[in-house]
Amino acid sequence: MGIEKDLPDYPTGFDILYNEIQLCVRMPDRHKGNFTLHALKTYRFQETEESKLLDSIADLVDLGIVETVNTEENKLSWKIIQNPFK
Repeated sequence: MGIEKDLPDYPTGFDILYNEIQLCVRMPDRHKGNFTLHALKTYRFQETEESKLLDSIADLVDLGIVETVNTEENKLSWKIIQNPFK
C-alpha cells in the first residue's frame, strides 16, 4: 500500500527482511540471501538513519532469523537463515 514509510518505526527488521527476500525471489542468480549495510543505506533505505537500520537488523539477529557474516568496519553483512514469510 505504500503507507508503511509513514510509520514511526519504519523500517522494522521485518521490513528489511521482506525487501531482501523479495530481491532473492525476483533475482535468484544475483541475490543469494546475503545483504550489506552499504546496500541498505545506498540503494534500499536511503532516507533511514544508519543507527535505525542497525537496530532493526539487531532485532532479526536476536530472533535467529539472520546471522552476522562480516563485522569489519565498512563491510557489515548478514545472511538470511530463516524465511518467516513462507
